[in-house]
Amino acid sequence: MSAPPADNPSADLRPIDIRPIDIRPIDIRVVLVETSHPGNIGAVARAMKNMGLSRLVLVRPRSFPDPEATARASGGADVLADARVVQDLAAAVADCGLVVATTARERDPNIRVLDVRDAAVRAVEEAARGPVALLFGNERTGLTNDELASAHLLLRIPANPQYSSLNLAMAVQLITYEVYRARGAVHRSADAVTAEAVPLATGAEMERLYTHLAQVLEEIGFRDRTTSGGSAVTRLDSVTEPVFLDHASTTPLDPAVAAAMVECLLAPQTQGNASSTSHAHGRAAAALVERARGEVAELVGVAPAQVVFTAGATEADNLAVLGIARGRADHGRHLLIGRTEHKAVIDPARFLAKHGFEIGWLGPDAAGRITPQAVAAALRPDTQLVSVMHANNETGIVNDIAGIAAVCRAAGVLLHTDAAQTAGKMPVSMRALGADLISVSAHKMYGPKGIGALVVGEAARPWLEPLMFGGPQERGLRPGTPATHQAVGFGRAAAIAVARSALDAEHTTALARRLLAGLDGLPGIRCNHAPLDPAAVALGLPGLVSLSIEGVEGESLLAALPELAVSSGAACDSASGEPSYVLRALGLPPELAQSTLRIMFGRHSREPDADLAAAAIRRAVESLRAADAPGAPAGEGWVMGEAGRLREGTRVRCYLQVDAAGRLSAVQWRIFGCPQTRAVAASLAAVLVGQPASTAAPSAGSRTESPTVWAAHHGIPVEKLGRLLKVEDALRQALARIDAATESR
Repeated sequence: MSAPPADNPSADLRPIDIRPIDIRPIDIRVVLVETSHPGNIGAVARAMKNMGLSRLVLVRPRSFPDPEATARASGGADVLADARVVQDLAAAVADCGLVVATTARERDPNIRVLDVRDAAVRAVEEAARGPVALLFGNERTGLTNDELASAHLLLRIPANPQYSSLNLAMAVQLITYEVYRARGAVHRSADAVTAEAVPLATGAEMERLYTHLAQVLEEIGFRDRTTSGGSAVTRLDSVTEPVFLDHASTTPLDPAVAAAMVECLLAPQTQGNASSTSHAHGRAAAALVERARGEVAELVGVAPAQVVFTAGATEADNLAVLGIARGRADHGRHLLIGRTEHKAVIDPARFLAKHGFEIGWLGPDAAGRITPQAVAAALRPDTQLVSVMHANNETGIVNDIAGIAAVCRAAGVLLHTDAAQTAGKMPVSMRALGADLISVSAHKMYGPKGIGALVVGEAARPWLEPLMFGGPQERGLRPGTPATHQAVGFGRAAAIAVARSALDAEHTTALARRLLAGLDGLPGIRCNHAPLDPAAVALGLPGLVSLSIEGVEGESLLAALPELAVSSGAACDSASGEPSYVLRALGLPPELAQSTLRIMFGRHSREPDADLAAAAIRRAVESLRAADAPGAPAGEGWVMGEAGRLREGTRVRCYLQVDAAGRLSAVQWRIFGCPQTRAVAASLAAVLVGQPASTAAPSAGSRTESPTVWAAHHGIPVEKLGRLLKVEDALRQALARIDAATESR
């Protein structure tokens, strides 16, 4: 690390300027048309209150006013009391400058449907013309075409028919949040302040910070007492660097692969275009590409000409599914796809379903496998392609591809298998598997990201149509200049895998067994992976462990494991926050599917990594279960309020104690929920202690504020606001019980 540019390394570390942000309210009117359930009206009123809205208009409500609407409104009773009832939509939007309609289903394709964020920007621009109206139709039928005709914009909102009140309330909050966001701020009380947007530190600024930190730690005697005797900052880095155990998402580049790629990138003679073989530089590059093609071909037991390089297994999957479906459309428009496939197969199949094809979905058996018998039962005379992955990317379960291939071959149907997880980790032979198309990926076998291949069998080649056009490369199936260095890295990784995949499999399986032994005795754990005994090694992906853990929430579990780099499921889905569709297909309830860890050991993993993982998981699970332990805290006089359910992903129990003066003397929480929910509850506990119970309910302007302010303070995204409402509900319920007990005395 270089020295700072000035004598004082902290001279440029300026404080962040905190100042109020001017938020001028936008007049947003929520219009509910023919709402059938009064509880939904109350839920919307409460959501409006949370977002600072007050103008609610009801068009021909089935029942209003209604006691259930009042009960569901909770803190939004004043919004409900001021609601206006009209008999036609024209009266509700007569003075509005912009009318935004919402829909939860497919509408006329000629009507432009906007993204919520784009619509919010438009709402801000049009707000000067008058109020902005948000239209919501009947819970079951939505808005009619005549009602849609009165709107300027149409928004698509997510919906679950079983929870109409949640659909309406969250849509109101989401749209309003985006409107405020478009104005450059998040809604909060007038006297609240927030940090001005500050850019991330530059590399030079971080270097000065680390230099300053090292100097301070040296001055206070923070020395590394280990035998290695490294510097203070190095010691901190080693403490915070997690152990990588997510080899199912990707694998680190093998040093030999990196060396081969660097040599290719730097050698003057290989800088030509591999498609320009009229000169030596192009021929040298082409020779490297073809040598790499041969190395990949050897890995899967085919001729080099059958390997079509792609940008990865995702592109290979798309080329296989879409290319065959289009090329063989005259033979039939029916495809069979496994329900537990990667999204790279499922999404192209769904695309085809919208364009005249029919998709049959193959479900797994109790062991998580798609069986040849299930495929045989689902085949139809017009079936042209079956796609079943070799090993599942979340559970590691290996399917009987050879058995499925025999069924397909007898029926004259082509078979594609996604072998991204297995190629390079266990035997993958096109001849042995019998598949007609195989997708493989370099970065799953210690090669570079950005390159993969579709291996094309003789029966499939005449029917495979390209996805792109513009050149003859890759036998006309993938035009474009070959990435020579990527191909070299892929080939080198494949060659290494041929030599040592059996040793890698033995090594990683032993580490997986060691991890499970370290977790022995920890109750409430379900194993979703294949058995790890030697007799069953062919049934599962070597080194992969999938654990669903009862009594803990998934996000909190991952947050409680900072020393481990693991995932909760597929890397392509981990950002969504939704329970794994693969685990749901196996029959797991949502809360258990969401509380799942996927751990996979790799070539460079060691026994201490397995021991560390076992100890960390045990500690995290025990700690999280204790935080949601049943029963009241120790002592007498606790009053409890509860909201939410495990199946919803959040359950909050609030325990309060009151002293003789009617003030809150103690606050404790029992929470099954995400880290943000826990952080908000902890902050509330500090604020609540010492307050009169009679005035402690959350409200704008009070010390406890409201869920929207909590979200803004903690940087919580709007889609998680529903979880904070459960914190509010539990607190209000506990306070109401205190009030009831006081009145009864």
